[in-house]
Amino acid sequence: MTAIAATMLDGFAPTKWTPLPPLDDGVRVLLADDRQQLVATAQTHLDRTADTGSAAEAGRIYDAMYPHADFTWPHLRALTEVDAEYFGTSTPTTVTLVDPLPGAPLGDVPIADTARASSLAQALATLHSAAPESVSEAGFPVEDPSRSQFLILERLDQAASTGRVPSALLQHWEEEFEKVALWHFLATPIHGSIDEMSVYTDQERVLALSEIGRLRVADPAVDLAAASALIDPAALSTFFEEYRSSRPRADDHVVARAELLAEFAVLDWLLEAVDSGDESAIQDAADLLASFNDVLFAAAPATGSDSGGGRGEETVADSAAASAAAGDDSPGAPRPERSADSEAGGVEAAITERQRSDVFIPRARPTADAGDAAPDIDPASDGQDDTGRQSDRP
Repeated sequence: MTAIAATMLDGFAPTKWTPLPPLDDGVRVLLADDRQQLVATAQTHLDRTADTGSAAEAGRIYDAMYPHADFTWPHLRALTEVDAEYFGTSTPTTVTLVDPLPGAPLGDVPIADTARASSLAQALATLHSAAPESVSEAGFPVEDPSRSQFLILERLDQAASTGRVPSALLQHWEEEFEKVALWHFLATPIHGSIDEMSVYTDQERVLALSEIGRLRVADPAVDLAAASALIDPAALSTFFEEYRSSRPRADDHVVARAELLAEFAVLDWLLEAVDSGDESAIQDAADLLASFNDVLFAAAPATGSDSGGGRGEETVADSAAASAAAGDDSPGAPRPERSADSEAGGVEAAITERQRSDVFIPRARPTADAGDAAPDIDPASDGQDDTGRQSDRP
């Protein structure tokens, strides 16, 4: 990686390297010379809906649409393609150089503090508030509300045909997703790939969003549903309240759609298992759907005054967390010395991978008895200070 990177950018002669967690891209290394640090990535695992070219174009669109954003995103410095033999792939591999992002990927620990929950809500509100024309004119996908509804109902039909979804759960989703008022919204630019590895934070706020190649014009509830999987249930009300406050022109049903889409992720897991033909995964998904069905409808009678399936103020978290790819260290010819610097500040070089937590069932987090109400949340805890825009760069 160091040898390849040394040929990609005039004036960049890396002398130090530090391996980084592979995320979903492939091999990643933090490289440094006496003047700068850059992250080199050999994209041995391309995203199924975004390629390097679209990620680079997305970065340019972000630059144009969000010049005053309170967070940053990957800025491509150089790109090249190397023969398949370099990384043992079946096709040539794309290698990119980008500026390192501040902070570190969120990882497996949910956001439990109100400061970071609010900061993530503000970041998404900023993304969703831009005009969609720049995104659509650049050739990125556009999904209008009727298309979004059609795709969801189509997936629901596919899941019903498997015979693995409890009938009460199918009826619940059919009734909710067929409500006409739910789909009265304007499609906006969305990130499209929010997960535990694309959100970079420090101890106080969201500093950067990566994996921006799935930019598109679509339902903003898609991002909110994905973000809800990253937030502890105790902080979810703060997250949604801050989003509404930061984006007052959002449609009235955006939070309701986000909650439903978070539930729907359990069903998506089943469809992916069926597509793979893995009987063990299919059974696991079916078991989770059965457990979700029990949790959802066992709790419903306790919320007697609620007419929307027991929704009220309760929110749900997405249970389908993406798996981090495990990267291999490929031995090579003599390498530059490994960096012993641990003063990388906000750069992710200091990150070590942690074991991933078990998948949890939406609505199952609060462990109160069926008749107990959800615990009150104190939004005043953990004040937020937005004066420091970014952490120091090394």
